[in-house]
Amino acid sequence: MCIINGVQDDVTNKLIQNVSIWKELPACSIKYSITGKSLCDALDQSAAEFPDREAFVFTSKSTKQRITFKQLREDVICLAAGLVHLGLKPGERVGIWAENCYEWITSFYAMAYAKLVCVRLVVGFNEVFFEHLVNKTKMAALIIGPGDQERVLSNVAPELSSETKERDVGKETTLRTVIRLGIERKPGMICYEEVMKMGNDEDFRRVGQLRETVDPDDEMTMLTTSGSTGLQKVVVRSHRISLENVHVCSRHWAQIAGTDICYMSMNMFSHASGELSLVAGVSHGFTVIVPDSNSDTESLVNFIREERVTVAALSYTFVLDFLRYVDVDKLNNSCLKYVFTSSNLAPAETLERARKELNLNIYTVLGTTELGHVTLSNNPEKFWKIGYPIDHFEVKIINDDGKIVPRGMVGKLCARSPYTMLRYEDDEEQTKSAIDESGWYRTGDMCKMEEDGCLDIIGRKSDIIIKDAGNIYPVEVDHVLVRHPKVKLSRTIGVPDQRFIEEVCACVCLEEGEEVTVEELLQFARRFLPEFHVPKYILFVDSIPCGPTGKVRIQELQAKAKTMFGI
Repeated sequence: MCIINGVQDDVTNKLIQNVSIWKELPACSIKYSITGKSLCDALDQSAAEFPDREAFVFTSKSTKQRITFKQLREDVICLAAGLVHLGLKPGERVGIWAENCYEWITSFYAMAYAKLVCVRLVVGFNEVFFEHLVNKTKMAALIIGPGDQERVLSNVAPELSSETKERDVGKETTLRTVIRLGIERKPGMICYEEVMKMGNDEDFRRVGQLRETVDPDDEMTMLTTSGSTGLQKVVVRSHRISLENVHVCSRHWAQIAGTDICYMSMNMFSHASGELSLVAGVSHGFTVIVPDSNSDTESLVNFIREERVTVAALSYTFVLDFLRYVDVDKLNNSCLKYVFTSSNLAPAETLERARKELNLNIYTVLGTTELGHVTLSNNPEKFWKIGYPIDHFEVKIINDDGKIVPRGMVGKLCARSPYTMLRYEDDEEQTKSAIDESGWYRTGDMCKMEEDGCLDIIGRKSDIIIKDAGNIYPVEVDHVLVRHPKVKLSRTIGVPDQRFIEEVCACVCLEEGEEVTVEELLQFARRFLPEFHVPKYILFVDSIPCGPTGKVRIQELQAKAKTMFGI
């Protein structure tokens, strides 16, 4: 069955009842515009309507940087003129590789005004990933922040010891210009502050010309997928895809918390939280509070209180930290009422506990790099589920033959919307494999749909444990183990077994200061699981290893288990 979530008119109701109607519609019919705007239009409008309203507040333990919409737009145009002065041409790709900072925002929007394409690099990439992405995206310039990424860059391109401002960084790459954030100059790099002052009258005139030709369907952003194996794929998005997906999602927030809301951001380089950080406030005219990457729980609570934050987009680990926070009254007495978090690792019991003890409305969000934000849910009775499709999204659950399965039956989750990526860069085969001719994207998730349309993710198809020709979904085991009061997180994996092909191994992270035996956990699991599903191995870990974008590192867990148990 297919769910169409949006304006419920007679036509929509007929489509819901009869999925086959979609076969009569051309694939291009799903590509429509909601706002009709580009990212430049969004910033221009907010700067005109709310010039003195704070667009962003960057916070750290020692300082706060407050930026109005008017100032943001002025700085963006200055930087765009500098990029034009450097000789960057429309359509060229420029990478950003830095932690959260104001320069991240100005760089992103300056590229929009100069008709450049922004490549968002994940802080934490090693030399192999970095060099792969430079070549994959044909990157012409790189804006880099101080930190370990400078070491990686120097290893990949040792010729940066030159003082030349503009040069070929790699012998086999298109990268020719490196801009370093801050005021300190480094050999072979141009200082960001210098670029801000480079633009002359002709450069500003050129930016104005380019701005007038920006189209919502122009390519704007390149994002890396967070797969657990192999080299990263690169997802290409347009202005419209980035703006309208966030616009629809943040519209829910504006409806529940007013039009002048604030919310906390996570890393800008990640696909979901980063897009919200960069675009949501600009598209709706509200303030975005951006903590630095080193903020602890105490600092975060203080920011929430001082800035009167009403809505917070937080990683699940911060939800856990809030529950352990010693001065919980300080948080309870703040303006914070709404928290959005990923449904990836969040056990239902923890979310329900946070909802009650912290007096918060907890929303879970499911998103993919290829599609954007797919589902939204705040039903406390269905925290196990991933929720309902947001506006303008369609979903269907299919079997191996591509046929839609009955509700309640597990199948493969497919979705389509106006926000589906344009393509995987330089990979036509992978693009065709992921998106069919009708625009349906195959997420790789195993899922079932309840009678009311609520979706329940069972697990990734690639994560299914094949034990003696039977399928075990890791999430079924994890949902049981996290019910144990001493268990903080669980991530179940499959490990090789000579008799059964694979066996069940639960990687368990305990609550701080707690101890529990393997036998105690196994006895607990047997109360809720069939014996076939009970783990053969319990691997205790200090934390569940995740990549920079939050994806669990399955191979790392499997390697630990093989070493620990001599598999």
